[in-house]
Amino acid sequence: MAKRVLVISESFGLGHERAADALTRAMKQLVHDTEVRHINSIGSSFPRLKDMIFRSYLQLINRLPQTWHRFYEKSRARTDDETSRRMVRLLLEGSIISEIKRFRPDVIVCTHPFPASVIAGLKEKGLDTPLAGIITDYDIHAYWLNPNIDLYIVGDNCLENGFRDLNFKPRCVSGQGIPIDPVFTRRASREETREKLGLDNSRPVVLVGGGGWGLGDLEKITAILAEMPERAQVTVVTGLNAGLRKIMLRRFSQKHSVRVEGLVNNIHEYMWAADVMVTKPGGLSTTECLASGVPMVLFDVLYGQEVWNARFLTGNGAALKADSIEEIPAKVRMITCDKNVYRLINKKALLLGKSNSGPDAAANVLTLAGAL
Repeated sequence: MAKRVLVISESFGLGHERAADALTRAMKQLVHDTEVRHINSIGSSFPRLKDMIFRSYLQLINRLPQTWHRFYEKSRARTDDETSRRMVRLLLEGSIISEIKRFRPDVIVCTHPFPASVIAGLKEKGLDTPLAGIITDYDIHAYWLNPNIDLYIVGDNCLENGFRDLNFKPRCVSGQGIPIDPVFTRRASREETREKLGLDNSRPVVLVGGGGWGLGDLEKITAILAEMPERAQVTVVTGLNAGLRKIMLRRFSQKHSVRVEGLVNNIHEYMWAADVMVTKPGGLSTTECLASGVPMVLFDVLYGQEVWNARFLTGNGAALKADSIEEIPAKVRMITCDKNVYRLINKKALLLGKSNSGPDAAANVLTLAGAL
């Protein structure tokens, strides 16, 4: 009998939803008749509220990043914050209960701690459905901690230390990686991929991204990289930021070394083709970089979870950090002009990378559901 999997995400950044989508694809490939329902808990219940919350979140991290960072740091180790948990349960519990009754899942997976907290509370009241939590950054936030979560899926085995630091012993932890699209398991050669994308194999390729929402001063970063004497081929991916894409298409229309893309469905190919990726340290995009072995130069390392992502990546030798936009070309040049530096960072990235993280997470979840 086909197993039912309820996957719940949130849209605070696209990483939570992309991890959910990657897991869904991997489960379908592993057990074809798996029934998967993927919902956004706030979006499904309160679509207008979802948009308002997300706009407020974007404004906060863009205009007051230090305020967001202070809030994140203050809350990340606080295990006694019952007030906010009660508010989240009050907001989401009714719609989640209705969804569970309608779909009758064999296992529930959450890629954000808000719905995970609600479902963990329902388990405390008698719900017997297994619950898995996927943490989409390289940090353990106290909001995730709950003894009723049956399985945590995290980016690396070393993150088990984060649970210990918070005096919490989880039931089960898988450090096989944040789930990314199964397509990352089939890596093509850099030369082959460049030919497919119409890129010159004799010149360095620099990929620039600001996450799914195209955050950061991508226009300025692209302009400064386009002037590098090494004549780098710069591809910038603006994601869902359609306004920025239009602006950049106009500005760089005469610059043949610059390619401007919006939301692409083949980001894996651009990563395979690149010598280096200049990126914000978001959990999903950096996980894809690691799986691709592409060295990273990190910018806008200003706030919250991304500070911890950057510490993990730079501390393990898979990325360099630029403290300002003006520093970015020098960091890119270190990687593209020195083969030894490139090989070292490439090797570190591949050692950390988990290209099979989607199928591995799918196997863990389906085992919880009793399908394997």
